[in-house]
Amino acid sequence: MGILYLDEAGNTGLWDSTQSHLIYGGPYVRSSEWKGLNTDIEQIRWKYKTLIISRFRSGISSTTSLQSLNDGVGFLNKFRLHATDIAGRRELWVKLSDVEKFNLIDEVLDALLHHKVPFYVGTINKAPLQTLPRVNDMREFNQLLPRFFSFFEQNLICVEDYTVIIDDGNINEKDCVRNALRNSSFKKSMGDLIIDKSSSYCLLDVADIGVWIVQSFMRLPTHRTDSYALNVRNLYSKLSTVLKRLDV
Repeated sequence: MGILYLDEAGNTGLWDSTQSHLIYGGPYVRSSEWKGLNTDIEQIRWKYKTLIISRFRSGISSTTSLQSLNDGVGFLNKFRLHATDIAGRRELWVKLSDVEKFNLIDEVLDALLHHKVPFYVGTINKAPLQTLPRVNDMREFNQLLPRFFSFFEQNLICVEDYTVIIDDGNINEKDCVRNALRNSSFKKSMGDLIIDKSSSYCLLDVADIGVWIVQSFMRLPTHRTDSYALNVRNLYSKLSTVLKRLDV
């Protein structure tokens, strides 16, 4: 038995021109791999949380506002490895340098590769779905998810059952995932969908980081050769060694 940890990117609506694709994916972790990978990700979390705490404390002075302190404490209490915030150096992630933020993401990938954990991704181009009337029918989700789970099951050992854990969020999206899993054609799914915060399941951070890498790579113009572009391409190349990708 195994667990598929899922996250998404590009879920800002069918007609958002800034995000042309909806992407779902995450690591599939068998019971034999779970403890080692979970321990490694927890250690990465602790390493960078400790580093940020040390720099946050050193930045506190008599002029530091109460709001800044509250924001900092709130950030550390809800600490997670959210790739968009890390890459953008938002909130207290500004305490990391540009080199350190990519080192962090690279360390997560190293853990994934060390434990030989596959990373499944499904993507769908929203443009062909935009010709129909503008109604909130979640068509991109309903088109992608059944085909993604079918692709995922085809890659599993025939006797292997799995359950899905997904980050809390939009209820309509979660209903789409749940409905897809309950499709009678999926024989290996346990039928359960566990919805929780990544603070409870650190391997949801791995799903978030992997999906961010895929999205960032897909959005990257081929002509870019700056440091950010090179880092994204290197990360995608590393992820590709365990990546199983379906493009709908």
